[in-house]
Amino acid sequence: MKSILLILVLTIYTLVSIHTLNAQWIQQNSGTRGMLTDVAVLDSVTAIAVGRDRSILRTSDAGTTWINVAAPLSFVEPWNAISFFDTKNGIVVGDHGVVVTSSDGGKNWRLNSIPERQKCLSALHLSPAVIYVGADSGWVYHTSDTGNTWTSEKISTLPIRSLFKWRGTHIFGPPIYALTPYSLFTKNVFFSSPWSETILPQFQGLGSQAYDGEFCNGGGAGFIVGVQGDLRSAPTIIRQSMSDTAWRKVSSAILQDGEFFGVSAPSADVIYVCGSNGMIFKSADGGDNWIAHTTQTVQNINAISFYDERRGYAVGDSGLILYTSNGGITNVPDTDGNLPMKFALEQNYPNPFNPTTTISFSLPSKSYVSLKVFDVLGRKVATLISEELPAGTYTRQWNAESSNRRLSSGFYFYRLVAGAYSKTNKLILLR
Repeated sequence: MKSILLILVLTIYTLVSIHTLNAQWIQQNSGTRGMLTDVAVLDSVTAIAVGRDRSILRTSDAGTTWINVAAPLSFVEPWNAISFFDTKNGIVVGDHGVVVTSSDGGKNWRLNSIPERQKCLSALHLSPAVIYVGADSGWVYHTSDTGNTWTSEKISTLPIRSLFKWRGTHIFGPPIYALTPYSLFTKNVFFSSPWSETILPQFQGLGSQAYDGEFCNGGGAGFIVGVQGDLRSAPTIIRQSMSDTAWRKVSSAILQDGEFFGVSAPSADVIYVCGSNGMIFKSADGGDNWIAHTTQTVQNINAISFYDERRGYAVGDSGLILYTSNGGITNVPDTDGNLPMKFALEQNYPNPFNPTTTISFSLPSKSYVSLKVFDVLGRKVATLISEELPAGTYTRQWNAESSNRRLSSGFYFYRLVAGAYSKTNKLILLR
């Protein structure tokens, strides 16, 4: 009898292990069914999520357990946004001007409030004492003493949905940005310059609007996400690279309908976006190409935040919390549960194709992987992977419509470089 029970336990453990290994994003138990609106990652194991049910959920074990640290503050308003300057100092903002601040990494919170009872939608914790808060009526509130006193400035008639900053090297203080549904305001903090507005033409059509923005950690491009509604609800990403003077739409070739609500850019190369109906997309080449991730949910994903290129959280409706520790990569073992014995690059399928094909490869050991597509003249047309991956068997889709230029029918080549291994295969685009 004991032997049978042992075999049963081992079988269940194996099935669960394989399922976990195959998962890109793992759903965690938040302990709530309320809408979660925002999330901030403090370090490799600590994160805080906030929601409309007045909860402030904190984990210190990479999401194994989530504790509602807002229990002593149960009388406050629903929460809309969270921002941390470092691993200690943070702020959460909610309805009717209610904000709470923490100086111990979110373990304890002090109740504050801004002078007017505005609905606060966004926050930017710029330094241990300096905080900006954006309201739904176009007001921006500023404190230099961690919320003891506030000044206010009305910069728009539209909601301030996102506050973010330049995250690269700066001498005179980083520029800060305030995003409305249709425009972007910019201000230099050090020089106390006035806010200047830039209209975003990509979000001017009927049903079009922007939701969130962020610049790459360490310096690099900025990204703003939302929806274009002229012809359909098209999830939209715009980017301003270092050499750009304007924000330009990314040619993402994302064909499904929906909206993007959140963006996280842990490096200049790796960017994540999330949105309606369980959408998460990742770029590993600075926003040129985007690959859909499997989330196993149709709930709206309202916010996303990464500690580094691989470890991050996404939160959404009905208490949804998703976690990945491998950058959302699917790692599929062989059918017998063993890892591959050798490097391999398979022939793409289908081939010929139009416009999407799947490429599979195997890694017997952890390797830094580069998977790129070239035309017959040797010019790079797409970067599908450029990161370190653990041992396993992987699949990647390439959509020829996602390239920056219109690709014609003909032969193309995809090259896998993993450590000392290198192999190139031919594929055929047939329009």
